[in-house]
Amino acid sequence: MIENFIFKLRKMNGLSQGDLASKIGISRPTLISIEKGKRDITLTEIKKISQIFDIPVNVMLDEELEMSEKIDSQNAHQKSFKKFHNLVLKCIKYGSDEDGKITKTKLAKLVYLCDFASYYKYLSPISGFAYHRLAQGPVAIEFFDLIDTDESICVESKGRAMMVSLIENPDESVLSKEEEKVVKAVCTAWKDKSTKDIVDFTHRQLPWATSKEGEVIPYELINMEEPNNVY
Repeated sequence: MIENFIFKLRKMNGLSQGDLASKIGISRPTLISIEKGKRDITLTEIKKISQIFDIPVNVMLDEELEMSEKIDSQNAHQKSFKKFHNLVLKCIKYGSDEDGKITKTKLAKLVYLCDFASYYKYLSPISGFAYHRLAQGPVAIEFFDLIDTDESICVESKGRAMMVSLIENPDESVLSKEEEKVVKAVCTAWKDKSTKDIVDFTHRQLPWATSKEGEVIPYELINMEEPNNVY
């Protein structure tokens, strides 16, 4: 449903209901009603939202069903929030700088690369979550809610960057030995690289380049990559 898509876009971009309502030119109560599905959204409002988030109107309207079908297809892979949660924590653990901190953006890319590298090697992702091709890069929408709400993660500002660190260590029993190896390999490869380096790398990959803006990136596309371009 488009109201859910708008809610996720707002959360993902760190906007409050008041912030987004102001940008659209409506009241906060009106936006709340839209997000709850109690008020239909107008085409004019959809166009404004598409401009705010730099997402084509056709993605929000014409391709909504197509995106839902692709998400359902992705969910054919066993989707596990427990594994996704543990994957995020492991990427913080293995991918952080010496101070134990990592940028939120770099963390999101490591999580994506781990899931797709696992699919490349074993034809099975670690979490099975759906990753969208958004302006900031490939990302699972649930990533932002987890970072914002998980009590085992600390998020703090450092200039313009959001830094993430661990408060509690991840459960060592969640991932298989093979999955653990993938996470360590990916994080080791990128540990000393900058956030810009990893963003540029994921934008050069075929899964990103061949997917349309806003849609779910099929895991299968990673199998078109050369081995040295997987992560």
